[in-house]
Amino acid sequence: MNIFRKWSVYLRYTFFKVILPFPKIISNEDTLDLLINSGKSIVRYGDGEFHMLGKTEDIGFQVINIDLSQRLKEILVSDNPNCIIALPIGLNAVKGFNPVGEYFWKQFIVFHYRKYIQYFDFKKTYASANVTRPYMDFKDHSSTQKFFDRMKVLWNDKKILIVEGEMSKLGVGNDLFANSKSIHRVITLSQNAYKIYPQLLEACQALVKDYDLILVSLGPTATVLAYDLCDFGTQIIDIGHVDLEYEWFVRGEKEKVPIDGKHINELGYDIEYQSSVDTDYLQQIILKVVK
Repeated sequence: MNIFRKWSVYLRYTFFKVILPFPKIISNEDTLDLLINSGKSIVRYGDGEFHMLGKTEDIGFQVINIDLSQRLKEILVSDNPNCIIALPIGLNAVKGFNPVGEYFWKQFIVFHYRKYIQYFDFKKTYASANVTRPYMDFKDHSSTQKFFDRMKVLWNDKKILIVEGEMSKLGVGNDLFANSKSIHRVITLSQNAYKIYPQLLEACQALVKDYDLILVSLGPTATVLAYDLCDFGTQIIDIGHVDLEYEWFVRGEKEKVPIDGKHINELGYDIEYQSSVDTDYLQQIILKVVK
């Protein structure tokens, strides 16, 4: 890393923290308790959602889409009582992050934050988008096992529907969802899922009331889908990369590494992954929406 750039980021970050307002964001633990106790749905904004909202760059699995950008803006400033809006806690403070996570959010604030400041309500308290990413970017892992155990309460003895891309395979090869009552899956595109969003939304609307909980892992498309389903009486969770975080935690990994059979966006689409076949996974698929 260029040392001049690094110190420039640190100095400018310190300056911005003094002169700019920043959103109030509760902790991962408080966010998880809110989800468990309220039964409300949640949509999460990370750096990818902000880049898509600002139409600044493609994010690997989703090219810039004008309609998607507009929807992300509308949802971020919405006030639906059935839906919790979650922001990255790095927008509020970087305490607790490891050096990689700390620098990532400092440079995000230095180079990008001012483009999005108009969309935040500084009188409001947001949930933490890191609730589904509680491991890799943080220094202290002493309570991570307890956190994942607490997270599993969300789907304990529940009929869950997972809506995910073809290459995600949430819970396959691990015990993350072992305490659920049943698992069904709707499989859709791993890249540019928003181009078939009307078909995906229609399919999910027909299924939503048949389940106790719906978990959506589709990047920015998940943010929109979770919001559009939140008024149907079933809790919808924009679950993001929780499966990969759990895999890395169980393995004790200190950096993001490939997981057989699963795509990891941060490692790029040019890495070869084994297309392992899991019989249980195949039996769980009840619908494919790919065109």
